[in-house]
This record gives sequence, C-alpha cells and structure tokens, in this order.
Amino acid sequence: MGSFWGHIDEGIFFILIAIWWTFHACKNFIQAESKGHEMHPRISYTVTCRRDVPVESIFKLLFPCIGKGQPSRSNSFCFLGEFLDGGISLVDENGSFRKLVYAQHMTIYGIFILHAIVDLLTWSGLPMMPGGSYLSAALSFLWYGVAFYYHASMHGKEPLETVVHVLPIYAMFVAAGAILLEMCWRSGVWTMLTRSYAVLTLGTWFSHVAFMLYEHDKFPGGGTSGWDRSDLRNVQYARACFGLHLLVNMLIMILCYLLTYFVLRMRGVARISMTYHDESDYVIKHQSKTLPSASEDSVESFLLQDSEY
Repeated sequence: MGSFWGHIDEGIFFILIAIWWTFHACKNFIQAESKGHEMHPRISYTVTCRRDVPVESIFKLLFPCIGKGQPSRSNSFCFLGEFLDGGISLVDENGSFRKLVYAQHMTIYGIFILHAIVDLLTWSGLPMMPGGSYLSAALSFLWYGVAFYYHASMHGKEPLETVVHVLPIYAMFVAAGAILLEMCWRSGVWTMLTRSYAVLTLGTWFSHVAFMLYEHDKFPGGGTSGWDRSDLRNVQYARACFGLHLLVNMLIMILCYLLTYFVLRMRGVARISMTYHDESDYVIKHQSKTLPSASEDSVESFLLQDSEY
C-alpha cells in the first residue's frame, strides 16, 4: 500500500462501494416513500438478472485478495501481494521481528475478506448468526481505524505523512458506528447514507493522498513526490483539503439522489409527497389523493382546531 498505485487502488475500491451503496439507498428510499412504506437498509446488494447475483460480495472478496499488486512492491490494496512480499515468517534468522507492516496490512485486508465471505454465506441461504454481515463490516472499519492510528503515530513519521493518515481515522470510526447502529436499528435511510458518505470520503481522500506523497509518473510509484513533508504549510493545506473533500462528497451524494429520483420518476416509479415543518415542528404532508367533500361546519371546526396549536 506504500505507493502511488497502492493508494489509488484503495481509493477506487472505497469510491465504488460508496457510490453503489448511495445509489441503492436513494433508490430504496424513493421507492419506499412513494408507496408509503418504511425503508429497510441492507449491508450488501445483489444484481437481479434471471436470479440474484451477489456482485457486491464478490467484488469485496476479490479486490482485497488480488487488487492490483505485484509481489515485492507492496503497492496495492492486496492481501496476496502483502503475503508474498512479507512472507510467512515474521521472525528473521536472529530471532527479531521483521516486516511487521506487512502483517498489519494483511490483518486489515483479511477482515474485509472475512466480511465478504460472511456476506456470501448469508446470500447462499446457510443459517448464519443474525447480523453477522453487519458485525464483520463494522469490525473491518473499526480495526482499520485503530491500525491507522498506530500507523500514523509511528516514530519517524514526518508531519505531512502523519496528518494525512490521522484525518481519515474519523471517517473510519464514523463508518463503523453507522454500521453498528444500522445493525440494531434496521429502518430509515440515514445510517446507510452516513456509512456511504464516510466510505466515499475515504476513497476520495486516499486517491488525493497518493498525489501528495508519491510520484505518479512511474509504476508503481513508490518514490516520494516533490512535496516537502516537513513544511507546515503543506500540513495546513492537507487539513484544508480534507474539509474540501467533505464538502464535495456531500454534493456528490446530493447529485446521486437527484439523478436517481429523476430516473425513477421518468420510469413512473417515484412519486414522493412534499413535506415541510411549521414553526411548532408539526409535520404536514400533502398527499396526492382526492379528499372527501366536507360541509362548512366541519371546515370551520377544523380551522378552529388548527388555530389552537
């Protein structure tokens, strides 16, 4: 992972997963609202052809296993590449630990792979522990954040390298927390949108960090970039950029919602009632249906009743 293409691989993985989740969150929310039902999110989604195909679970399994890595270069979001490079033994001929960074990376990838396996077993219909997919996904991001915390605080890290590894830790913990909340509270769209937003931020940030830290005109881009990692101006710039990622990713999710809504509306699937809140925080919904006729007395009593709030 310590290269330009290693960070790009990881960024692409998270961006694709986040956009996939966002699309399904928007689609399911719009369809549920148009029918007057409550949305129930899921941790993974399938593609329906003649039968359901677990495309997401397969992607989450293969990408961390294979990635885009090559042995001896540690350049990707890839369990196999880290394993072949680091080797089986963690101890050298003198009895000292060696290449522990590879072991740390393999534990991160391994838990993501475990989550994908649990996903596939759940999809296959085997009796599984309730919430196993959610728990394994939350554990993946939770350990990811813990591992990144200790990775960023390693002795000898320069200020720029430290800050670009500390900032995404918040997004990792937010993703883990949202997944745990969704596991316990299986209704509504906000937990799913929150985890999608956090994962999208991870994806765009890692892709950006690749340009900050590493050369990008050579493959796999293991050399350092021209940025001075000790210059505090570069550190301040990195912090500002993370805030910009939060803003841009929010706009991306809003655009995803609008695009999904208009596509479904053109297909005649979406029809959401307009909702607003008055000063007393009472929710008033304009339903698209014909109201029964009412006498003048009933209208007058309704207006008098409404004026009491």
